[in-house]
Amino acid sequence: MPGAEGESHGDPPYRVVVDETSFDFRELEPDRLTGVLDDFNDALGDILRERPVAAAEWWHEHACLDGCELSEFLYVRGGPGDTVSPDVRRRTALLMDRCRAWDTGDTADVPDRVHVAGEVRELAWTLGHALRRTLDGCTTACLVFPADNAVTRGWHPVGIPTGNAAAELYFLHAASDLTAFWRGLYEREDVPERLFPVLAADAFPSLVLASTLSFRKFDGTYRELRSWVAKVLAVLDDHFADALARHAGLPDHVQAELGRFGIDLSPESPNTRAKEKVMRQRYVEHEGETYRCEWHAKQHPARNRVHFTLPEQRLGGRILVGIFVNHLDT
Repeated sequence: MPGAEGESHGDPPYRVVVDETSFDFRELEPDRLTGVLDDFNDALGDILRERPVAAAEWWHEHACLDGCELSEFLYVRGGPGDTVSPDVRRRTALLMDRCRAWDTGDTADVPDRVHVAGEVRELAWTLGHALRRTLDGCTTACLVFPADNAVTRGWHPVGIPTGNAAAELYFLHAASDLTAFWRGLYEREDVPERLFPVLAADAFPSLVLASTLSFRKFDGTYRELRSWVAKVLAVLDDHFADALARHAGLPDHVQAELGRFGIDLSPESPNTRAKEKVMRQRYVEHEGETYRCEWHAKQHPARNRVHFTLPEQRLGGRILVGIFVNHLDT
């Protein structure tokens, strides 16, 4: 994956930052605040187990209540934070301390005032940092405290009120939201073909891509077909296994359900399955095992197929995407 310029010391590049301006506790009753803070802890902990997360060095100086900074809320006994479980507060502090600190030297001209979906955010250093990184080609996601007034999950326009610098940033509430973020990078960062499978490991976690896949076997160029292939893989990742279980594997029912997402997929016809030589073209070797990629998605009735297996016990229930091809014999 494209990395972040300016990161050094052999550290892996971070793609997620914590938006400290989202820590607004003023409208939350104690029980509700405890629950939402616990949700935030779960999200940050889950992400940190898999990848680095960055936060501003001064995150604890942000005012989460009128006249109360996060440091006082989390660390001071007898203060406003006593309304929340001490275990929950302790976990928040520990997780935030595990985040990598970014500073203004990481990116040039970091703004402290930005617009998020039309709303002005003051002292929003981390959002400004994420915006600058994104404009520099390293799209950066923002983990937010998921209160009722939090910015919704997904891509939102972020800009600087005094200039023309603007881009869409991705906001997430849970670790599972990251799959949509990774998928969005294919077009936003013009990911080259050699990095397509690298990004796919995060973008489509329920799939396994065979090492022999090549866009050159399609009719069309990589950039012409990248968006369609990514859409096919997203539907397979999100819906195929569930649809199979829900319809007891009945192909027509599965095909009809997934067709709602704009994807035409089906297994091979009985006529094709009856031809042993033809069916051998659907077998794929992967890590010393042979898999039958009988199901396929079609871009067009006459060209371009993505062949894949049913969920495989040998792959921990994941689906092997085994063949990119213009058309196989039938």
